Amino acid sequence: MMRPIAAVLLALMAGCARPSVKDANDRDLARSLADPGTRQGAIAIILASGNSKVRLLLSWSRNPPSEVDETELDVGLAQAFGQLRTKEAIPFLIKNINLKRFVGNDAWTRAPEVIEGWMPAVAALIQIGPESSKALIRAWDRMSPDDRLGAIFVVSRIKGVPEARAFLLSALGEANMQRRRAEEGLGFLDAQQ
Repeated sequence: MMRPIAAVLLALMAGCARPSVKDANDRDLARSLADPGTRQGAIAIILASGNSKVRLLLSWSRNPPSEVDETELDVGLAQAFGQLRTKEAIPFLIKNINLKRFVGNDAWTRAPEVIEGWMPAVAALIQIGPESSKALIRAWDRMSPDDRLGAIFVVSRIKGVPEARAFLLSALGEANMQRRRAEEGLGFLDAQQ
């Protein structure tokens, strides 16, 4: 005969060994969000649940489920975070500001609507609004040149951020100085030939 405490422990361990329905549903949602063919349906489910899935989505942004394509999941997460206007996702979106839907495209040479359509983190940061702009301005010094293009694009499209003008003027000044030095350098190289 088993002692009552031992029976309870065995029951708890057996319950832990089996995945719950919620875990299975979460894995299905992750797979759907990471699949371009089912992504819109997954986002509709997320939006219908209000903010109840935000913690789960944020956890996937830090530790994605192993059975999904991480890049495709990041695209889905960015879209969901933008539509939910999830401020807590801003660091994830800044980290992935150059995430593109299509490999190899040069989005920065396209029209603004195309850029937003091809770059889900950029679109999400714009949807979230002024908090995104302020976070990008603070992150500027730690960004790569490619990420800086995304920051400039986002900051220029969000209203209500008083420091945005000074930020964009500073970015323009840096670009003008780089251009001036590059043109000067080309002149020196041409003179040496």
